[in-house]
Amino acid sequence: MFTAQSHCEVGTIPQIHSRLLQEGFHVSEYALRIWVKQGLLPAVFTDNRALISYANAVRVLTGEPVPQAQ
Repeated sequence: MFTAQSHCEVGTIPQIHSRLLQEGFHVSEYALRIWVKQGLLPAVFTDNRALISYANAVRVLTGEPVPQAQ
């Protein structure tokens, strides 16, 4: 289970959002959802949840290229 003190590399949008805020990145959950919808932030879907990579979210925030799935 995710706790506020654990650091996940892949998680749901709320989990990654929480970690981004802890690390000093000011971004909304809504922005993460829009980036997934636009294809800027790759995600894997399980049921109705999107799983995203923390590292990829940081790449989007810092303007670095995000590797796309083949």
